[in-house]
Amino acid sequence: MKRVFLETYGCQMNVADSETMAGVLERAGMTLVARADDADAILLNTCAIREHAELRVLGRLGEFARIKASRPEVVVGVAGCMAQHLRSRLLDKARVLDLVVGPDGYRHLPDLLRRAAGEPTANVRLDRDETYGDLEPKREPGVRAWITAQRGCDKFCTYCVVPYTRGRERSLPLAELLGQVRRAVAQGFREVVFLGQTVNSYHDGAHDFADLLRATDAVDDLKRIRFTSPHPSDMSDRVIAAIAECAKVCPQVHLPLQSGSDRVLEAMDRTYTLERYLGIVARLRA
Repeated sequence: MKRVFLETYGCQMNVADSETMAGVLERAGMTLVARADDADAILLNTCAIREHAELRVLGRLGEFARIKASRPEVVVGVAGCMAQHLRSRLLDKARVLDLVVGPDGYRHLPDLLRRAAGEPTANVRLDRDETYGDLEPKREPGVRAWITAQRGCDKFCTYCVVPYTRGRERSLPLAELLGQVRRAVAQGFREVVFLGQTVNSYHDGAHDFADLLRATDAVDDLKRIRFTSPHPSDMSDRVIAAIAECAKVCPQVHLPLQSGSDRVLEAMDRTYTLERYLGIVARLRA
C-alpha cells in the first residue's frame, strides 16, 4: 500500500492533525495523492461538532463506494472526531469502511492501514499522554504554520462532545513547542498559530500560556503569533498582559461568547457571565 488520499473536514486542529498524519505516512514510505481515484487507501479526517459535517462525510463515503466497487482492495478509512464519536458503529453505518481511527491513533496509521486491508479495523482508544510532540508534520509551503500547543478539553460544557472525542487536556512542554516554532521559521514560515481546544488553558506543569507567548515572541525571524480557540474563563490578567506586551502577537482575539444570556450560559455550564465576558473584552481593548 503506497498511495494515500487524505481529505480534511472541520477546524484548524484537524488541519494540523492531517499534517501530522501526512508526516507519519510519508515516513512509512507512503505517498499522498491528490485524487481518490489514484489511491490505494482513502482517509477522511473528520469533525463531530456539527451534524452537518457528519452528514457531509457520510455522503462522501457514498461516493467512494463507486471506487470500492471497481477496486475492492482499496482501503477506506475515517479518522478524527467523528470516528471517535461513532466508533465501531461507523463500520456498521457505512459498509464501505475498512478503518476507523480516533484522534489519538495517528502514529499507528501505517500499521492500521495494513491491518485494514485484511479485515475491518478500529483504533479509538483515547490516550492521556498522546500529544504527537515528537512527530514532525508535513506542511504545505506558505507563510502560516499551525502548531498544536494543547489537546483535549476539561470544561465539559453541557452541549459539547469535544471532551469525549478529544479526551482530557494535556499540553506540550514549552521547550518542545519552541523547537517546533524554530523549525517552522527555518522552513520559511513567518507566522505561527497556536492551537488548542482551550488553547489559553495551556500549562506544561511549569509554564502557562502567557509564558508561551512571551517565549515565542523572542524567536528570531518570526513575524506574527496568533492562537485559537481561547476560553473566556482562562483569559487571565497574565495572558492579557502578554498579548498587549508581545509585539509579534497579533492585536485580535477570537473569544467565543456562546450566548448573551446568563441563564443560557449557566445551562451551558460555560463558567462565566455576560458581565465577566464584557470585562475581559474591555481589558483586552485597554
